[in-house]
Amino acid sequence: MKKSPAAIKDLNLFSGFSECGLKEFHKTFRSISFKAGDVIFREGADGSTFFVITSGEVAIEKKLDKAGKRYKKLASMNRGDFFGEMAVLESQPRYAQARAVTEAELFELERASLLEFIKKCPEEGAGLLIEIILVILKRLRHTSDELMAAHGFMEVLAKYKKK
Repeated sequence: MKKSPAAIKDLNLFSGFSECGLKEFHKTFRSISFKAGDVIFREGADGSTFFVITSGEVAIEKKLDKAGKRYKKLASMNRGDFFGEMAVLESQPRYAQARAVTEAELFELERASLLEFIKKCPEEGAGLLIEIILVILKRLRHTSDELMAAHGFMEVLAKYKKK
């Protein structure tokens, strides 16, 4: 069941949208539900959609083995967060798996619908893309910080081994 356009106005991703932009965007997505434990998409799957969480929690996970028995949680996402944008923007297979941790309500947006929305509402479309880019940059900074911490840890281990 689709929610009203007003249901997304409070989400950061759409906060700059006009009433007209919200109504137009509302036409582009479909609302879907997942139960706790449901896999939303698997790592390596083709991806032409991205998702916005309207309720619940979703984990983004990376396989640690080829069989897909062990995963590392990369992120925990909640209301207002989005995921799946990498596959949509790059037209590449999914980099990681998304799994509902709790019952979750999501908006799913097809790449073609996103591009059509940007054409119809260029101001809101540009704002949406800027918000997506800002979140991607924040995630990249976080990853860089984790890599630097791992590098520091490896240097300490290397010194310890030499002793």
